[in-house]
Amino acid sequence: MLKKFRFSKNDRGYSDISFPILRRTIIPVTNWLFDPVIVHPENMPVTGPCFIFGNHSNHFDAFLINVKMTREPTAGVMTREQFHKTFPRIAMDSIGIVPTSKYIPEPGIVRDIFRMIDQKRMIVIFPEGGRRWDGRPKPFIDSTLKLFWKMKIPVHPVQIHGSYLGWPRWADWPRKNRMELRFLKPLDPGSFSGFKTFAQTCRDSVQFEEYDPPLATHPYTSWRPAAGISRFLYRCPVTGESGAIFTPDGKIVRSHACGFEYTIDHASRLTDTRGEKHSIIDMYDHINTMPIARIDDDTILRADWRNFYRLDKQAGLKPLGKGSIALTEYAVRYKIGSLRGEIPLDAIRAVSIEQNHKIAFSTDRETIQVNLEGLSTLQWQLYIRRLKSNEKVVKRL
Repeated sequence: MLKKFRFSKNDRGYSDISFPILRRTIIPVTNWLFDPVIVHPENMPVTGPCFIFGNHSNHFDAFLINVKMTREPTAGVMTREQFHKTFPRIAMDSIGIVPTSKYIPEPGIVRDIFRMIDQKRMIVIFPEGGRRWDGRPKPFIDSTLKLFWKMKIPVHPVQIHGSYLGWPRWADWPRKNRMELRFLKPLDPGSFSGFKTFAQTCRDSVQFEEYDPPLATHPYTSWRPAAGISRFLYRCPVTGESGAIFTPDGKIVRSHACGFEYTIDHASRLTDTRGEKHSIIDMYDHINTMPIARIDDDTILRADWRNFYRLDKQAGLKPLGKGSIALTEYAVRYKIGSLRGEIPLDAIRAVSIEQNHKIAFSTDRETIQVNLEGLSTLQWQLYIRRLKSNEKVVKRL
């Protein structure tokens, strides 16, 4: 019964019942975890129509933007993956959030945005399209910037300082800190001489690295801050062995391949056995300079006994069963029972990561999603991008 349940909505497009419930549940958790401070509250919108956008590194970024918006909730778009779960779907739908896919163009999204504007909604959209893995700016989706430009309604940039350190994308658990939400002066698309100038102004407003935010936003406590580190440091920085990094207790970071050992603190800084501090971002960058190596004559990466799904025409996930997947220099190959398939790298239009452990390969014909729990989806995504740029593969490191 819950699969089809939806709250009734008012003429503004949100439920008068669910909105106060969500404010009494999600917002207190957000305040407890991140103690957000609003900087320049005079620039914060209280109603629409308008767009709100900012940097995006943390599960709670949209809720942080809503912390002081007590009159009405924001609307917006959210990855369709969250709508495959019953309670998130009910909650998000009730306040006017609509699902979108990272994989295929969806003209209906534009119609949804037009409807939100007619309903005078505040619309939150993160133009980077997903959370940052390393806290550094990602390219903006050009179609989102064009949407901001064409609608000619106010566009509100907000800088969320402390977002990445408060809950790095790779981490299993959040850290407690005090975030700063800096609402900048709204941008009026009509006051710009052209789209290029407007688009660059939007980019510049959130072009900052989040690994070194204001000191006041650094986390001051955490639980098992190293848990999940292998998603990010997917190779041993010394030997280059994939999957070698692990944590025995959620605080110590070690490598199976060498004598590598560090302690990680609340703010994701690494301290070696001599007491010297190191940047986790520098270590990540070093790993990314290492050549791609095969694990046998043909295979670069492999995963066995994994759940496979296909995105159907209604953008739902159809289970295909368990199977194996392998990355070669020229294709992604998979085997599910008697079914064998191959996706040439040249045919892949997008490689998307959902919830850190699911990876999707999209072509013009289909989208295949695979659960890689326990492995680094980031490594798969980065390797495919490097191979598509014609990087050569080495036999051994």
